[in-house]
Amino acid sequence: MNKVLIIFCIVLFASCNNDKKKELSSEKEELVMYQPSELAILMEEMYVLNDSIKSQILRNETPTNFPEKLLNIHTAEMTDRFTRDESFQKFAKVFLEQQQSIYSATNEEIQSNFNNTINTCIACHQTSCTGPIPRIKKLLIK
Repeated sequence: MNKVLIIFCIVLFASCNNDKKKELSSEKEELVMYQPSELAILMEEMYVLNDSIKSQILRNETPTNFPEKLLNIHTAEMTDRFTRDESFQKFAKVFLEQQQSIYSATNEEIQSNFNNTINTCIACHQTSCTGPIPRIKKLLIK
């Protein structure tokens, strides 16, 4: 009985020591902070811009100046796991054309042109990075 109790205590003590070693090694692991790419930052700015445009349209106001910063979509550094392939380039070109069409649209066309711009974003994201699609869909004017 004493032998069983001693063996049990040794096993219990040994298992407790292993947990401490695991805790120490996990504390030493360095945390890696997410750093968004230039394109991810630009797309966040595009979202904010289009949310503002949506509000303007709903107030029957017309947006006035196309933000030239959007032209950086062709050169902004992408997240490592994505590549600027032919599909992306085509969608980027169509997006810019659609976005510019908002600023030259008549009152009758502006909502349709805006929704076409947002649908272009959705179509592009369906080909590679689907995560933001639900958020982008909220920009559509119904």
